[in-house]
Amino acid sequence: MVYEPKFYRCSECGAILEAITPHCCDELFCCGKETELMRANELITLEEKHMPVVKREGNTLTVCIGRVLHPMSSEHSILWIEVKSKYKTRRVMLKKGDDPVVTFNIPETIPVTVYSYCNLHGLWRISA
Repeated sequence: MVYEPKFYRCSECGAILEAITPHCCDELFCCGKETELMRANELITLEEKHMPVVKREGNTLTVCIGRVLHPMSSEHSILWIEVKSKYKTRRVMLKKGDDPVVTFNIPETIPVTVYSYCNLHGLWRISA
């Protein structure tokens, strides 16, 4: 059974928490305060710099953030890209100056959901 993960953000320190069990409670705390449940953006427009773009070639799955690559400055950047399948999760952390492009080895027959997180514009998701 595939479940939809829950991502939470601390309003105090900015930490991102991911609930990895489907029966997780809806109240997680950080810095002594309740965290905020984040909703993934799924808006698809040709100009969108935040939407993960997925390309499959055999078992190679390439994810880039935006049809025009997302900026990667210290003020505005993609912090991580995560690929979830039924049985595995893979996450790559990015840093300032990296291109927001990541390659994963995932069989082409396995459906995935790709998440990315922008420090200014939040959580983004697409299924492939």
